[in-house]
Amino acid sequence: MSVPQQPYGQQPPPYGQQPPGGYPPHGGYPQPPKKKKVWPWVLGGILLVLLLIIGGCVALVGSVANEIDNESKRVVNVSYEAGGTGTASSITYSGSGLDVGQESDVALPWSKDIAMDGLAKFMSLSVMAGVDGGQVSCKITADGKVIAEEQASGQFATATCSGTAD
Repeated sequence: MSVPQQPYGQQPPPYGQQPPGGYPPHGGYPQPPKKKKVWPWVLGGILLVLLLIIGGCVALVGSVANEIDNESKRVVNVSYEAGGTGTASSITYSGSGLDVGQESDVALPWSKDIAMDGLAKFMSLSVMAGVDGGQVSCKITADGKVIAEEQASGQFATATCSGTAD
């Protein structure tokens, strides 16, 4: 059986329609349109998300490093005060850079001012009464704010104050 031919000068039927006689035009049935490829978009989306995560991590690390640098350069003015009656057998205090200072047989009242810098801004003051007893007190002030204060009385009584600068 042969495929019917279009008469000379007659146009084929519109795309997607069959000619009279029920047979498809020469070339077969119409092909569906090609599907667009999705994988490049998915891969691009994944790469974009990874890039945003890495960028966020870099920004966070940079911000933390900047805060640490600022804190290490910040200076805190610390004032140590020891009070009480008579003489303290010893006064022990922390200095800048976690150095420790100690003075013995000190007449009360006593005070010392220190400028602290660096990351560790820990302050401590310990005042110990002597063998004769009495009352002793300690007070730590950082940039005008009272960090700690304590009192003790009796033979070898010890008043201890400590804290950190915020």
